[in-house]
Amino acid sequence: MNTTANADAMTAILRQISLDWNRTISYGRSYIAIFFAYVPGFTCLMAATGSTLASVAGAAIGGAASGFLMLNITLFSYEQMNNHHWMNGIVPISRNHQILGRFAFLIVCDLVAGLEVAVSIACAGIIIHEPVKVTDAIGFAAMTVLTLVLLNAIVQPFLYRFSPYRAMAAIILSIGVIVGTVIGLRKALPEFEKTVEQLAEAISRHQAIALAAFLIIDVLALAFSSKISLHIYGSKDI
Repeated sequence: MNTTANADAMTAILRQISLDWNRTISYGRSYIAIFFAYVPGFTCLMAATGSTLASVAGAAIGGAASGFLMLNITLFSYEQMNNHHWMNGIVPISRNHQILGRFAFLIVCDLVAGLEVAVSIACAGIIIHEPVKVTDAIGFAAMTVLTLVLLNAIVQPFLYRFSPYRAMAAIILSIGVIVGTVIGLRKALPEFEKTVEQLAEAISRHQAIALAAFLIIDVLALAFSSKISLHIYGSKDI
């Protein structure tokens, strides 16, 4: 009985993943090509114009994180177009499995983003004549994936609660509050910046431990986000 239920749940999640993929490619193959070519093209251009590998790596991770986060928002935007979100009420997928399928699809996209960052930085290293170690490339990829998973977990309840445009406003407002808090702490606490630098140095010395801690945070964030998202989504009429 449990085996059948698990199989049905997996089938429903796979249906949701397929549905989200069809939404993603609905903008055309040229959109997908440009989307995936953006980060490698930009990082290689930076490398060719004299940027350091450290700055290229930061730009690659930031570009992939922002671009793939927008992909999540695009999925919700597509659902709002032409009242397409009403289809969610008649597809043979429960709301719980719709949410789990959406998270699963995003995690797959996050893994692609990590691979893209690793390849981009490796290519930039070749241009700069500064070969990138395999372990460093894996570290950059892991940081990209873990950052994206956390960001998607944070924004998901906003996207289920509000329209994509209002969710974007709420997310931007939240970022503004965080940035303002950091600036305030830097001014109020003279040791704050030094503490942050010491923390960054400790993370660079113990990358494996830092990534493991980041992974635990991501798992907890996903569990909390999916629960909140289901509570919000389950109370809506669709």
